[in-house]
Amino acid sequence: MKYLPLVLAGLLRRPARTIFTFLSIVVAFILFGILSAIEGGLAHQLDAARVDRLIVDTKFGTQLPLAYLDQIARLDGVTVVAPRQILVGYYQDPKVPFGIIMTDRRFFGVRPELNASKDQIDTLLKTRTGALITVFTARRFGWKVGDKVPVISNTIRRDGGHTWTFDIVGIIDDMDRPGKARYFISNYDYMDQERVTEKGTIDRILVRIKDPKRATETSREIDALFANSAAPTRTISEKSDRQAGGISSIGDVGFFTRAVVSAVLFMLLFLTGNTMMQSVRERIPEFAVLKTLGFSDRSVLMLVLAEALILCALAAGTGLLIAKIGVPLIGDVSPDLGQLLLMPWSALATGLAFAFAVALVSALIPALKAQRISIIEALRP
Repeated sequence: MKYLPLVLAGLLRRPARTIFTFLSIVVAFILFGILSAIEGGLAHQLDAARVDRLIVDTKFGTQLPLAYLDQIARLDGVTVVAPRQILVGYYQDPKVPFGIIMTDRRFFGVRPELNASKDQIDTLLKTRTGALITVFTARRFGWKVGDKVPVISNTIRRDGGHTWTFDIVGIIDDMDRPGKARYFISNYDYMDQERVTEKGTIDRILVRIKDPKRATETSREIDALFANSAAPTRTISEKSDRQAGGISSIGDVGFFTRAVVSAVLFMLLFLTGNTMMQSVRERIPEFAVLKTLGFSDRSVLMLVLAEALILCALAAGTGLLIAKIGVPLIGDVSPDLGQLLLMPWSALATGLAFAFAVALVSALIPALKAQRISIIEALRP
């Protein structure tokens, strides 16, 4: 600590150069933090996806008959089968559409991560127009239990209208994504009785099975049941569905992240190395004076390395902290994007480790040069 004033004096000798270098490193580590949040968010989604939950979709874009549920339920190893029909609509602002899950009690057996109580589910089923919403949805629209919510949809009602009214009977949350899930759940019977077309059909079937190891086998059995029907199915586990439709659709996110981070670190090596090289070159006489006053070669080397370490560590810490604070704010501005972002605390440790590595590698040559300075040559007039 006694050499800290010397280190700070070296950094502040050319304040403009130090500030611009500092800001460049900050921006680089903000980028590192955001990329880590993208990778962490997708990894969390994959971890939360269940192998014992199967998704049964239509193979050719047709609706699925409700009768499929009973046939699937009779298969060996199947524990719960739930219907799902999405009603797309908007509340007040047509530019912000969202989907309402129209289903029944079985949906909560397929998705145990939803913390809906038995009383809440019972109230939902007893209230024809009832709806359960998540904490995020309630906060987003300012809804509370007891509110009547009119949703405008392209799905036409029997009376010719497009307004579907829901009564909020409870607020729940997804324990896998607390505060971020956007569920709006209502009764399938309400929609099916009121809509004009496609009665008795659904767009997806959700299935829970006993043994996750039999996910592939059970998926094939389900598809075999309806292979020759008017509405053949395509069944896949939830985990496989997210892998195929999420990460694979945008490429290998992990590789992309590592590639960008590597390019950023490579740039920082040159940036920090050039800054330290210029600093050492300008201060050769000063290092010679320090040696004259009794500083050892090793002490001079450590001073230069300390300058680089402090500069990189402070800048990296600032950038990572900005990213850590900013990622949740992105979710507030753009909920869709926010669901894909999760910056773990481990990313801070990794980022600081990278910063120390960059500082050591970039400052090593300038530090060795300062260590080898000859007092006589440096102070020669």
